[in-house]
Amino acid sequence: MKLTKRVYLVGGSGYGLSPSGDCNVYLVDGGTEYALIDTGGGYGIPAMLNNMKKDGLNPSKITKTLITHCHYDHIGGNFDIKEETNTEILCHPNDREAIETLNELSLYDMAQESGLEFEAVPIDATVDDGDIIKVGEIELETIHNPGHTPGCISFLMKDDGVKSLLCGDIASASGRLGFINGPGFVLEDWKKSIKKLMEYTPQRLYPGHGTFLMADTMSHLMMYEQKMNAPWTTIITAVG
Repeated sequence: MKLTKRVYLVGGSGYGLSPSGDCNVYLVDGGTEYALIDTGGGYGIPAMLNNMKKDGLNPSKITKTLITHCHYDHIGGNFDIKEETNTEILCHPNDREAIETLNELSLYDMAQESGLEFEAVPIDATVDDGDIIKVGEIELETIHNPGHTPGCISFLMKDDGVKSLLCGDIASASGRLGFINGPGFVLEDWKKSIKKLMEYTPQRLYPGHGTFLMADTMSHLMMYEQKMNAPWTTIITAVG
C-alpha cells in the first residue's frame, strides 16, 4: 500500500495485509535501496513480499531492516526476511540481547501462547541516538526513546520536505496506549520519550499499530502525553 513517494505499508494484521500477530511493517524507498521497518510476528513475510511485488517494489533491494524494539510482533520475521534478501538487521544496543536470545523482554512466551513460532537471528549492527542511516537517496535519523522497552528507537526522515516519524510502539494516533506494565516498561522513561519526540515536531506519524497520520501529528502526540500523565485508573492497556 503506497502511502507517499517514499513510504509503503507492506504488512500489518490490522489492515489485513499480513497474518494475525503482525505489527505495521513499513518499507522506505530510497531509490537504489530500501529499508524495512520491523518484520512482524513470524508468519507474514511471504505476504509482505507479495505485497511489495504488487506495489512494483523489488524485495531484493531491501538492504537494511530496522527494528524499533524487541517485542515478538516486531521481530518474528527477522529470520525469513534475512533468508529472502540477505538484508542487514539493525537495532538499539539495549534490545539486542532480547532479539538474539528471545528472552523475557521479547515476550516470546506470549507469541507461543498465540501459536507463533520463529527462529532468532544475530543482529548485524546496532544504532543509537543521533545515528544517521543512509538508505539510497534518503537519510533516517535514529531517535532513542525508551520506556516501552529499554532499546526502543524511532526513525525520522524528510519525505519531500515533510518530517515523518516511524515510531514503533512508543506513540500512536489518537492517544492509543500500547502494551504497558510488561517487561522493560518504565513509565518515567516513556513520558520523557514522548516529550523528546515532540521536540522534533513531526508532521507525519507511522506507528507500529493502528492508524498512520499524514498530518496533524503534534496534536496526537499531545493527546498521548496527556494520557501518559493521567492517573493509572484511567488507563486501558492493550497489547501492541
